[in-house]
Amino acid sequence: MDTLDTVTRQGLSISSLFVVELVISAVLLALVIGVMAIALVRFRARPGETAEPPQVHGNRQLEIIWTATPAVTLAVMFVLVVQTLRTVDAAQPSAVAVTVTAHQWWWAFAYTDQQAVTANELHVPVGTPLLLNLESADVIHSLHVVRFGWMQDLVPGKTNTMQVLVDRTGIFDGSCNQYCGVQHAWMRLRVIAEPIDQFNGWVGQQRQPALASTGLAGEQVFLHNTCVSCHTIRGLAGATGTVGPDLTHVGSRNTLGAGVIDNTPENLRSWISNPQAIKPGVLMPAFGSLNAADLSAVVDYLETLK
Repeated sequence: MDTLDTVTRQGLSISSLFVVELVISAVLLALVIGVMAIALVRFRARPGETAEPPQVHGNRQLEIIWTATPAVTLAVMFVLVVQTLRTVDAAQPSAVAVTVTAHQWWWAFAYTDQQAVTANELHVPVGTPLLLNLESADVIHSLHVVRFGWMQDLVPGKTNTMQVLVDRTGIFDGSCNQYCGVQHAWMRLRVIAEPIDQFNGWVGQQRQPALASTGLAGEQVFLHNTCVSCHTIRGLAGATGTVGPDLTHVGSRNTLGAGVIDNTPENLRSWISNPQAIKPGVLMPAFGSLNAADLSAVVDYLETLK
């Protein structure tokens, strides 16, 4: 995860500014070390010398130079910083609006105009501007996708924004970067940047309700347990909980528990049985009381939700 190899226009402006600052700092460091080295070598006391060297007081030209040079450098940096801030925060026309809500310890993504909802995996169209509206459901979090080039806090009761334009396809990892509780380290997210046609296909799939279940046993297990108190499955009457992630298309996601384990039937079975063993402190209760048949049925049902 290279912070200088950014995949957004905004991140490129930030990394370019950092390189300029790094070059200026390197030049100043070389200048200071060079002057010190010359002074130590050229003006050191020779063997046998006891007289105090001549004392020089005041050099107007030198004082003007070492006062004006930092002032001009800081003025140039100030202009570059302001330009970078304007680039990062500039409103983009026709941006795809996404509401990002941080929870302990997972992410919810709602595509406002597309009427699609998902969790922990943010799909973005390459070359299309995005407006991320950042909110928190509990404590202060921070959205940090390293390859985006910068981070932004999510504060309860306040909506922050990020203007993002991704210009490269790929899968990029992210995390929460403000300590938010015991599972802060496992509050991961995954950004999937894809061409606009693939993104539109994904959105079209995500906005659809869950298909009618072919495994009615698993559906009934889901409905008759406390799963429905926390989770929504659009198209399934009675499953309208909002405490946990939307599970309408959970079978299409790559990970479970906000990135803690891969989404496989065996891992899903372990997660439902005892999530505390996988992610201690997670708010999801254990369902160890389910018998083997019911557990297998609900796992099979959830895996069909693509």
